[in-house]
Amino acid sequence: MTTNPEWEGRPAPTLPTLPPSLSDLSRPPMPVPGCVVCLRLAERRGVAQAECDRSAETDANVLLRRHLRKEHGA
Repeated sequence: MTTNPEWEGRPAPTLPTLPPSLSDLSRPPMPVPGCVVCLRLAERRGVAQAECDRSAETDANVLLRRHLRKEHGA
């Protein structure tokens, strides 16, 4: 007979979590005002969204996140 840990009052095992900045990939990255590279990547993402090209939109988000980490420490 198997038992359920919840019924026995044992805590469920937890998984490690990522830092907040890395774990919430559901929100698009925001460009830094005044940064030409950020603005170009955000514009690229906007064009992809207007064309309903989810692949290109994702690519732009990835490139913007990389740029933000490298150049802006975000």
